[in-house]
Amino acid sequence: MRMKKTCRAIGFLAVAIALPLAVACGPRVPSDPLQAKAWEHGIEILGVQLMGGGDFARLNYRVVDYEKAKRSLKGEVQLSAEGSERPLPVASTGRLGPLRQRPNASGRPQFMLFTNFGHSVQKGGRAQLQIGDSRLTGIPVS
Repeated sequence: MRMKKTCRAIGFLAVAIALPLAVACGPRVPSDPLQAKAWEHGIEILGVQLMGGGDFARLNYRVVDYEKAKRSLKGEVQLSAEGSERPLPVASTGRLGPLRQRPNASGRPQFMLFTNFGHSVQKGGRAQLQIGDSRLTGIPVS
């Protein structure tokens, strides 16, 4: 009788430990609307950082779904100040071409570098990212 109670207690304990772990291991879904929209394109937005005295804006992102990111970022990607219709082009050099990393499945942070003409994107402000017909707004600029 005592053996049955011990086995039953161990079984209950195993279920009590395994259930929260199973729920925590489910699919990650962002609660932030910006990130939810970014995940539709297979990326997680890490932010925009100004560089070179404000002449360049660096978009930092991480790939969360390689196939979606590859399709989405294959076309034209534009960054602009929130509320502005003037997009910033991806910086490009004659030898290197566009200064942007192609998506890869490593999970490491990646970047795209945009030329910030007229310093329209400002520190402390918000930026918006245009990927195809989709617009992601409210990206913090640091």
